[in-house]
Amino acid sequence: MVAAQVVKIIGRTGIYGEVIQVMCKILEGNTKGSVIRRNVRTPVREGDVLDLKEAEREAKPLTK
Repeated sequence: MVAAQVVKIIGRTGIYGEVIQVMCKILEGNTKGSVIRRNVRTPVREGDVLDLKEAEREAKPLTK
């Protein structure tokens, strides 16, 4: 498990808007300090800390 802090909320995705895409900063591990894009299914706010199973995977950018 890798801790990551939510830096920015990008928007909602999914068929019903149930998934939130966020930019999060990795707080520990080999990739400490890097900022990645992830999809989150739970309600989050900027500043929240997430426990990610892996820090290498990144979500595709939202298209408008």
